[in-house]
Amino acid sequence: MFFKKFDTKLIFLCYNENMKILVYSDVHGNKYALEKLQKTQDYKNADLRVFCGDGVMMCPYPNECLESIWGSGDVFVLGNHDSYCAYGLPKEWDQFFKADKKDHQSYMRNKTKPEYVEKLKTVPKEYWIEIEGKKFYFTHYAWQTDKLIMLDPDEPDAPTYKTGELFNDIEADYIIFGHNHKPADFFYKGKQFLCVGSLGMKYPANYLIINIASGKVSIRHKKVKYDIERLKQDMIQENYPRAKNYIKWFDEK
Repeated sequence: MFFKKFDTKLIFLCYNENMKILVYSDVHGNKYALEKLQKTQDYKNADLRVFCGDGVMMCPYPNECLESIWGSGDVFVLGNHDSYCAYGLPKEWDQFFKADKKDHQSYMRNKTKPEYVEKLKTVPKEYWIEIEGKKFYFTHYAWQTDKLIMLDPDEPDAPTYKTGELFNDIEADYIIFGHNHKPADFFYKGKQFLCVGSLGMKYPANYLIINIASGKVSIRHKKVKYDIERLKQDMIQENYPRAKNYIKWFDEK
């Protein structure tokens, strides 16, 4: 099951005794946070980098962020907002989106380059890798259908076993995901769950380091600072739908 998704490079990595994986998620159009992360030694020295989705919406730089992530060679798995950008808002979620939120989705989708909108349709929803007998599963969140993500049972709190229940069918030792913007690390039914937290919609920005050495796995949740005031000024200046609302998110704990 795990090897069918591998290419030659990933099969080689499975036999590497020491490996450093950097994981980030929920950039949400925040190019300043992404640029700062990419300048860290953690990012530069990682053997594998995985982006767990949501490159667009909320902050004003969808094209810059998508171009940077695709150009970096990082693994990119689809987020729900990436899916909304690619396909539009699912009818099943219409009841959860008020008018201003729909206006925001339309604004950012129209702002995203058409070729990037199309390319998002090719992005996979999951990524598997096995290293020294440890099976790692990366995704943005649990998907109900090809275009519909499951409701978050823990929102707005950090993920717990309630979220873990959504992944019952995933046979992996480590399940790494984003979507919920608060980092979390918990065990449930013999699996370790790691929520990366948001890089783009939190200050400081969140990311995750996984080190594998001689069969031992160590996890570190880390943060990086960026120019949050400049981002807020950009959002206010562009004054797109919900910009002022999303600015408030950076002050939430």
